[in-house]
Amino acid sequence: MALEFEFTVGQEFHFTNLFAQRFGATVSGDQLNFPESLGQGYIREVYLDHGVALCMHRHTLVQPLTLRRLEAPGSADFLSIKFSGHRAHPRDSNAYSVELTTCNLFSTITLPAAMLTDIVVINIPRQHLLALLKITGGCEQQHATEEAHRCLRQILAESPSFVLHEAMTPELERVLGQLAEIDEHTPLASLLYQTRTLEMIYLLFARILRRPTTTSLPVHQQDAEKIYAVRSALLADLREPPRLAQLAEDAGMSLTKMKQLFRQVFGDSIYNYYQAVRMEEAARLLSHLSVSEAGYEVGFTNLSHFTRLFERHHRLKPKRYQESLRSALPA
Repeated sequence: MALEFEFTVGQEFHFTNLFAQRFGATVSGDQLNFPESLGQGYIREVYLDHGVALCMHRHTLVQPLTLRRLEAPGSADFLSIKFSGHRAHPRDSNAYSVELTTCNLFSTITLPAAMLTDIVVINIPRQHLLALLKITGGCEQQHATEEAHRCLRQILAESPSFVLHEAMTPELERVLGQLAEIDEHTPLASLLYQTRTLEMIYLLFARILRRPTTTSLPVHQQDAEKIYAVRSALLADLREPPRLAQLAEDAGMSLTKMKQLFRQVFGDSIYNYYQAVRMEEAARLLSHLSVSEAGYEVGFTNLSHFTRLFERHHRLKPKRYQESLRSALPA
């Protein structure tokens, strides 16, 4: 049975202090070290300029832990960016991904036991993020990016609540690793934290601005829950292509709204998203299966078709990709 911890985000919010009170842990400086009864590792919380807070989870738990962020008055004024660096199954939305939400949306995540959790959360006032991005309106952009800025401004500045989901990238994973190497004895640690935090925000929004532009929909609590349920159903069996009408019916949404909201939250169409996860899973399987076996596991009976799609996604044929994995192994 999972342990549970509930919290709200707002002014004077200190995650580590509340967590320590709940589980009988101690906080030294900016770091909470886990008692043996809970696991091994730490949660480090660093406060930066302009109300920005950085919370780093790096630990292995004895038993699962469910974290629940509850809605609170004024929490829509704060945004949460969760960078999950731990690698689990590609269908796990909490693994190897980035999620940007308003803090007035109820959120729950269960951290598994006996597995390294590597998560960084940036809590940032909405107005400060808008000032950093300089998309508060009125600025002249090149025509190619003007519409992308308009759409992003519409979401960030005008939506009472929203959620955006992106895949983790090697560049973001690199910065996560650099954050973990900083401690209170690192020279100019505060400046390093500030720099790495800004770099992560930059890398995330550089990707978001490349998304196809679309009119944004407001995302309420039920919408967020439904669209994540659609994602879970979509990826439950990668051998089965998506049946959009059935997905919409099961989610209790119109087909049009489901497709538009999915693209808004996840940055791509349902079918393209499905194919991308399919190819990521195939790449993972190639570490221990043959090319034909990996293709079959993700639903391909035609090896040539699998090879073409894999090469389009990874820029290498499956066999070459597999060889590159083997050559990277230590002798």
